[in-house]
Amino acid sequence: MTPPDRDPLLDVPELSARADGAERPLLDHVALSVRAGAVTAVVGPSGSGKTTLGLAVLGASRAGVRLSGRALLAGTDLLALAPHRRPGARAGLAAHLPQHPETVLDPVRRCGGALTGLAVLGHPDRATRRRAAQDALAAAGLDWETVRRRFPHQLSGGQQQRLALASALVTGARLLVLDEPTSGLDPALATALGHRLRALADEGTGILLLSHDLPLVRAAADHVVVLEHGRCVDHGPAPDVLGAAARTPRHRATRELLAAEAGTGARTRPAPAAAAPEPRAGIAAEGVVVRHRSGDPLPGPVSLAFPPGGRTALLGPSGSGKTTFGRVLAGLTAPSAGTVRHDGRVLPRRVDRRPAAQRRAVQYVHQSSAASFEHHRPVLPQLADTARLLRHRERSAATAEALSAAAALGLDEELLRRTPARLSGGQLQRCALVRALLARPALLVCDEVTSALDTVSRRRVVEALPELLAPDRTALLFISHDLPAVRALTDDAVLFEAGRCVRRGTVDEVLPAGWRPAPTVRDG
Repeated sequence: MTPPDRDPLLDVPELSARADGAERPLLDHVALSVRAGAVTAVVGPSGSGKTTLGLAVLGASRAGVRLSGRALLAGTDLLALAPHRRPGARAGLAAHLPQHPETVLDPVRRCGGALTGLAVLGHPDRATRRRAAQDALAAAGLDWETVRRRFPHQLSGGQQQRLALASALVTGARLLVLDEPTSGLDPALATALGHRLRALADEGTGILLLSHDLPLVRAAADHVVVLEHGRCVDHGPAPDVLGAAARTPRHRATRELLAAEAGTGARTRPAPAAAAPEPRAGIAAEGVVVRHRSGDPLPGPVSLAFPPGGRTALLGPSGSGKTTFGRVLAGLTAPSAGTVRHDGRVLPRRVDRRPAAQRRAVQYVHQSSAASFEHHRPVLPQLADTARLLRHRERSAATAEALSAAAALGLDEELLRRTPARLSGGQLQRCALVRALLARPALLVCDEVTSALDTVSRRRVVEALPELLAPDRTALLFISHDLPAVRALTDDAVLFEAGRCVRRGTVDEVLPAGWRPAPTVRDG
């Protein structure tokens, strides 16, 4: 193990951030440090300021956010520099993995070429650049030969997350700032990543880890900071703050995070509807096969039915085809063969060819929610638009429905009147869920909808979702690596491997205690 430097690699004596026009600061005099050879983790509820902090320590911010204070990287105060000089000051020293990987992946460059291009920062000759790219991919759990010729859109959400991580690793930076690095990863890959981060730190890398994944934090972190409403409310060695035998936490926010983590797996049951709903036909997929341009298929054929009120989990390792199948149901990916039916009628393969009633039938909640919102409009009218356009509700009634559903998921009206850029990833993920629910679909497809949530918000979603689905007997297809949420929300399960359905039955039959999927590298 490399001994830590005497002086911190990253030293933040005091750092604040404020959005233009906002009454409350996004960050309020936050202080932390990261030493070479150590991992400092920042945890806290959605909207507490973790993503803002991850940018601010590197002298960066979203539009309309002003920074003040000091952030010293290897002794250089980034905030004392003009903004245009800050990227040069951190080049080669620090690398950042954002919460939404699509923001750093070049959509028009193949993965191999993009990685070797980034490797120029730390590796001057071509041979070492290629080797560095291969090693970075391997460290992130991807195979060079499998992904080097693909474009990012040809990868699953979990594979995109790992490619973004490789992009941060390939530069050989001394400091890594990682924002939710396990989002979209199955448990086996998340565990492996925790070991890899610990190994990187032991080799001398400093890591600032921003995460809702408390098991990851316990496995990798030396020091933990708890953030709430932009303030540091608790901190200390990781075992003292989050360990099983830890002292009683000093602050309520830490207690709530731990209590919600312990209660996430509790089984929930939907509340009975006030009146018998109108009978609804289910959704059925028959003989679905998908072949991508890359030549890697969702081999199939896959045939699954989703009766009214049914709750089904779709499980499998990252890249096994789960997301592709969910997108086929919603008409977002056209199958090469097979059909999707509603009420016995075949739905057009593409959503843009489905009339409003058919678009309403299947609603898909994306794993990455930020790109699905218009950035110039407040969130609330975007949510209400679903009820207005697909169910022909009046504007006032649609807005009232949106506020009611959002409140059930812990989102208040003041927050919903902001633009998407002023919401955290976890808040946007819950907003995307509200928007889909307002269509009152026959089938709701949830693709990793708890991946960006802290333990408190995750528990709220797990408890509220059955009640929100019950009045219309909406069927649920829950695509997730979140095994406690799977057990709490679903009755039946389907296991995918390499694009094929290899097992189906009850959750307990398909998901025995201790099950961990083996990673695969096919498209998802």
